Amino acid sequence: MSVTISDFGHATDGTPVRLAILKNDRLEAHIIGYGAILHRLYVKDKNGSPVDVVLGYPTVPDYELNAGDAMGSVVGRFANRIGGAAFYLYEQEYHVTANEKGNCLHSGLHGFARTVFAMEPVEDEEAAVRLTAESPDGTDGFPGNVQLEVQYSLAGSALVIRYYATSNAPTVINITNHSYFNLNGHASGSVLGHRLTLESPEYLETDDASIPTGARIPVAGTPMDFNEEKTLGRDISAGYPALIQGKGYDHCYLLPDTGLRHAAWLVGPETGIRMETLTTQPAVQLYTANYLAPVTACKDDARYAQRDGVCLETQNFPDSPNHPDFPDCTLLPDQTYDETTVYKFDIAAD
Repeated sequence: MSVTISDFGHATDGTPVRLAILKNDRLEAHIIGYGAILHRLYVKDKNGSPVDVVLGYPTVPDYELNAGDAMGSVVGRFANRIGGAAFYLYEQEYHVTANEKGNCLHSGLHGFARTVFAMEPVEDEEAAVRLTAESPDGTDGFPGNVQLEVQYSLAGSALVIRYYATSNAPTVINITNHSYFNLNGHASGSVLGHRLTLESPEYLETDDASIPTGARIPVAGTPMDFNEEKTLGRDISAGYPALIQGKGYDHCYLLPDTGLRHAAWLVGPETGIRMETLTTQPAVQLYTANYLAPVTACKDDARYAQRDGVCLETQNFPDSPNHPDFPDCTLLPDQTYDETTVYKFDIAAD
């Protein structure tokens, strides 16, 4: 097991960006300081050959030019959407950056996904790196100075991502990783043949701008149901209203229970690679890259298109500051936000 840290070039404003490579006998993860991005993730396929299973770009400026897709990045302060780009917190109204149809998506224009993090190895672990960044009070309209620490580590066949955040004033927070997975290899094309099992009884209904209405819709008997394994492509064109509205899967699935627990299985049929997702978060946003359209070349000279990746974004409910019945997303000065997501790999039995 090892950690190496080196230079990865510069952001367009000249800020230097570092690269950490974590290795053990099963996985190799490349993380860059810009956006705390998971840049590469090598997993051994059914023949024992390493396969890079996350989409990405070759340089920091390429990630900046394609910032709208949040490729591989740690998204916050508030991942997903805030309806009307406004919310109340302790009877004070806050207006945040409206960057999608009058709503705030992925924290506006200056979130952690567009921030350069400091980086250092974790001394008491053999394959772990710690990334830290600050979001000053008022960034994109959000209150409080927020300090975020992201720790990536390898544990056998698992990539573990832990998030810790504190604030000096009451604020709202929702952190996720926005990696696009393709378990057949990042440049292998459509993921619609991938098999997914997502253990969730309900998803959140959304309006035409993808803002939750507040209704929780049972998946049973609908094309939204992944409790029994099926391919991502089987029902994606079924004509179901939620799929028409999202142009595919782009929905928040609610997870039962609490604590670190199993959420999903994903299988790449060509490589046999299977990924298990575990999380402490209350939900998973399933996104089938419906709007993916890079404006630059991708890493290894790949060309990505719509539905060439799938995201399993573990997170709190979208627009939760505006829904008192959703899980609380408030972070107070005497609290520490502490959430974990694990992506664990093996080979599918068939």
